[in-house]
Amino acid sequence: MMIKSSPERNNYIMVHSFLPKIALLFLISCLFFTACQRLPRPLRVILITLDTHRADYLSLVNPDKVSTPQLDTLAKEGIYFEKAYSLIPITLPSHASIFFSEPPYSLKNYNNGQELRLKRNRPSLVNFFKKNKYRTAAFVSLGVLAARFGLNEGFEYYEDSFPEDRWYLHAEEVNERVFPWIQAHRNEPFFIWIHYSDPHDPYAPPDSPNDLKVYLNDELILETCLNKYRTYNLPITLKPGRNLIRLEVNNFADSNPDHFLARLDRLKVIDANNGQEIKADLIRGWYFRREDSVFFFKSGSFIEIQNGFKPRGAIFNFRGKLLLPVNAIRNQYRLEVEYMDRQIKRLINQLEELNLYKNTLFIIAGDHGEGLGEYLSAYGDPHIGHIHYLYEVYMKVPLIICYPGRLKGGQRIQTPVTLLDIAPTVMAIMGWGKLPQQQGNNLLKIKDKKVAPIFMETYRPESVRDRFAILDPPWHLILTPEENRLEIFNLKDDPEEKDNLAGLIEDNEKVQFLKVKLEDFARMAIKEKIEIAIDQKTEEMLRSLGYIR
Repeated sequence: MMIKSSPERNNYIMVHSFLPKIALLFLISCLFFTACQRLPRPLRVILITLDTHRADYLSLVNPDKVSTPQLDTLAKEGIYFEKAYSLIPITLPSHASIFFSEPPYSLKNYNNGQELRLKRNRPSLVNFFKKNKYRTAAFVSLGVLAARFGLNEGFEYYEDSFPEDRWYLHAEEVNERVFPWIQAHRNEPFFIWIHYSDPHDPYAPPDSPNDLKVYLNDELILETCLNKYRTYNLPITLKPGRNLIRLEVNNFADSNPDHFLARLDRLKVIDANNGQEIKADLIRGWYFRREDSVFFFKSGSFIEIQNGFKPRGAIFNFRGKLLLPVNAIRNQYRLEVEYMDRQIKRLINQLEELNLYKNTLFIIAGDHGEGLGEYLSAYGDPHIGHIHYLYEVYMKVPLIICYPGRLKGGQRIQTPVTLLDIAPTVMAIMGWGKLPQQQGNNLLKIKDKKVAPIFMETYRPESVRDRFAILDPPWHLILTPEENRLEIFNLKDDPEEKDNLAGLIEDNEKVQFLKVKLEDFARMAIKEKIEIAIDQKTEEMLRSLGYIR
């Protein structure tokens, strides 16, 4: 029996037989389109971290405050994230969060000087470059980032040597180490991390003039820049009997002879033969603050040393800086930022001369901000520095992604982001998937994404108190558990965070939700915190950098 098919049945069969093929073609087209949209893998990746660089000290943000033409150019050629945040105002754990995409409480890395505990299931971003045959190198400018603290994972070359008299390098000194390495590896794919720290205390650009003269028995024995905060071990010869060391200070911001013009946090006279301390008396123009062992002095201050009947070799050991008013400190900070920008320009020029600028992905990020007198310290004076507080000036940082000729330039993203997002972004651009432990997001896909609240933290003993914060704009809540103190700020109405609304907005559901989240976070972080001891060498280095007293 022959079955005749109708035209309708034939059409039905034809349409449905083509549906799988159409779907397949559509899928292939989508994959092809996606592949075409993927950025070409860069031959070179350069991560530049700007230690202690506030977000508002870029001329593209505030041209009346500072001039940073090179950073502006990189931002205009790439993407600038206007609301980028550090998670902790402390250098080592903040950098760890960049490389591992984990927050400090999760990394168990709370302060400088604490060795990062590495785990096999928690690889650094750098490991993936090494695995994929990229040369890897790091050049750091602060002792707190020395290799022994754990950030050297994945780096085949890690430059962390410092002069005997200081634990920091100027940007020019960093560049003099970077340039030969780049030249040697110009024909190879590479990942390098360059760390500049000029905006960090001490605020003294390399061309700062001498400000201190040291006399021994009226003979000039040293002329130097005290404000560079070096450690001096000055050889002297004590004559028989009474000896006088005189310190003459030239404070560019204060010439009043009745004022204390400088401070020392190290002051000893040591026998050159046996290393024992020699008794020395401060006889004029001194004030000693016992709570933090700081010596304040006026110009023309004397140190008296009584010696025996024979000449004796000794070492005058001291370290200090000028006492500057807030406006002078802000100007010095500006000069440091501008000097660093010029050195970044030198780096870019070097890359262009070697034909390496294109096909290089640049990530430029601050590790935390800096207080420049906006808030008061525990002593009641304007606070200069970081570590202790979680207000925006301490936490908001510059963040730029620049891939010349590949990424659309001139973009400015308003979505709040953090340093946790750097490693996931680099992994995505390289086409290497995700870090197994990553808690950040791909910055190139974050523009329209609803992001979770941002948690922030800082810890004792470097901080005077453990503090925790949650940021979900416009709300910024800061909790100091030891003082049972809550601060609530509306960043839209109060961008300088001067008006604490705690106790005034109890009926705001969003704020109450964030308060509960913050309290839960603080309890968890404190409960799971582990104590990590530091050795004597590390303690002295932290003192020399002003982290601990």
